[in-house]
Amino acid sequence: MDHTALLNRVHPLLTNGNCLSAQSFEALFGTCTRTERVATQMAGWNDNGRSYGGGGYNNNRSGYSNSYNGNRSGSGSYNSRSSYGQQNELPPEITPKKVPEDYVDEAERIMRSLMSQPKKVTTSKIRNLLSLVTDIYNEENIRTDEKLLPESIVKLNLMRVRVAYECGRDDTVKSFVAQTNLLEYLKGISTDRADLIRFAHYMEALVAFHRYFGGKEG
Repeated sequence: MDHTALLNRVHPLLTNGNCLSAQSFEALFGTCTRTERVATQMAGWNDNGRSYGGGGYNNNRSGYSNSYNGNRSGSGSYNSRSSYGQQNELPPEITPKKVPEDYVDEAERIMRSLMSQPKKVTTSKIRNLLSLVTDIYNEENIRTDEKLLPESIVKLNLMRVRVAYECGRDDTVKSFVAQTNLLEYLKGISTDRADLIRFAHYMEALVAFHRYFGGKEG
């Protein structure tokens, strides 16, 4: 049976304008070949006499779409990929602080805590940081003015840059600098010569207690 003949047989059996009743469908397909049945299904009806146009097929498509969108908008692997590569949260802004008068006790307490951690900063790395302030200290220690020399202020700012750079290179240095407040103390020196001298002595105390608690050269 060709396609036109098939449609001519189907049309009189339509109910509600676009669907076949179950009885009419069975009456039709009771005399149709398998090929005709497939052709009719492709034209828009299923074996239950329901139109694919507004029933199960669209619902299935909708279900598929919902499932797919759910995976996209849910907390599954798709969304986890969308957050891949996001940068870590930036550290807070550095707040200026003054080195405390009891800086020796603070150095002892901090180094005792640091030396109990699995990953420890080496003595050589602490000395490298100390060497950045040594030249400034040697220049200012023989002076009596309250304010730092302009070139000393420039060197202090460069030291802050270098310390920040070393923190980015090495996690043990980053932990050391964070717990000892080096960047905060450096920023707190400003132009005060006495603050610089106290900071240099604080750095010396850190190196000494690091060795005292068994720090390695590395």
